[in-house]
Amino acid sequence: MSNYLHGLIAAAYLGLAAIVGFGLYQSGATVEPSVAAAVSVAVMLAAGLVHQAIVRQRRERMLVATLDGVQESQAKIEQALVATRVDFRDLALATEQLVQAVRPDAYGDMIAEMRVIETLVRQISPEGAAAARRPGEAPALPPVLDIEDDERLLDIIRGALTENRVDVYLQPVVSLPQRKPGYYETFTRLRAADGGLIEPARYIPVAERAGLITAIDNNLLFRCAQLVRKGQRHKLDHGFFCNLSPFTLRDGSFFPEFTDFMEQNARLAGNLIFEFAQADFARHDTDTARGLGRLSELGFRFSVDRVESFDIDIEELVERHISFVKMDARALIDWLGDADAAIQLDRVKRGLARAGIKLIVEKIEQEEQLVELL
Repeated sequence: MSNYLHGLIAAAYLGLAAIVGFGLYQSGATVEPSVAAAVSVAVMLAAGLVHQAIVRQRRERMLVATLDGVQESQAKIEQALVATRVDFRDLALATEQLVQAVRPDAYGDMIAEMRVIETLVRQISPEGAAAARRPGEAPALPPVLDIEDDERLLDIIRGALTENRVDVYLQPVVSLPQRKPGYYETFTRLRAADGGLIEPARYIPVAERAGLITAIDNNLLFRCAQLVRKGQRHKLDHGFFCNLSPFTLRDGSFFPEFTDFMEQNARLAGNLIFEFAQADFARHDTDTARGLGRLSELGFRFSVDRVESFDIDIEELVERHISFVKMDARALIDWLGDADAAIQLDRVKRGLARAGIKLIVEKIEQEEQLVELL
């Protein structure tokens, strides 16, 4: 009922009340004006109460009808959800059957990859590391292949990418003197069809020339994200260094998509550290710097490795959100043999410490090296 109609009804019973009062006053009976006015008001109030009761009753009926409609809609939605769950279950079953029919090993490969990731996570935990092998037993690794023919190597690289033969290895980064792992360096090895490994020093130049290095980086990034998620579920607070090649950083199509992906997975920021060489760090263009700045705003940290000189601008490192600097053990030992270089190294070390940047010495391969560095 519209407000206009309510107004007409109110005007009608106001008019009725006025007619009753005026009629009593003009009827010739001995009715005082005040009594006629009181009767008129009583008629008006009575009519108003009746009007209000009718309106309230009508609104209650409309509310009941609306609630009935809501309940009916809810029942239909619940039925649709049940039907959707059944459809998704049937779709998942059909997809699994299709994958196994078209490529029987694909489903197994996916399960095998998840098992490999789970094994890696178990190995980086203190309990898993102790159970992974007996004391003094070195981990068994496939043989390293030395392939001189670049064309044959390129075929192996393509096969490794298409057939999921890109393996991720973890190198612990420990604190001294406790030697407690706090971080892990991740790196890839490509596996040939016969199981032999191709080391980065051999396959990277060929992959770069063929434009495949971004695909290898993408594979490593994906696996690192899986490792971090798995570690977070197991409450393992380890950081993973993931190297980004200059080709990936300068890839105008991949790098923006990569930063978007990282933005959607910002919860990985506490455990994922992106790394690039000192020479590449010096050549970052404006777009790369902007993309890395966007990642740093999300909480991701960066590391500079393969430091080949003491020409380090610590203020620039701070501005570019660098949290780690890595130096080669052999290079450090050589520098320490020179008095002037040792003084400069000490100055750099103290400056990094003041800036909150951690210095990591990598490629320590012998106990004698460790003693000399300490």
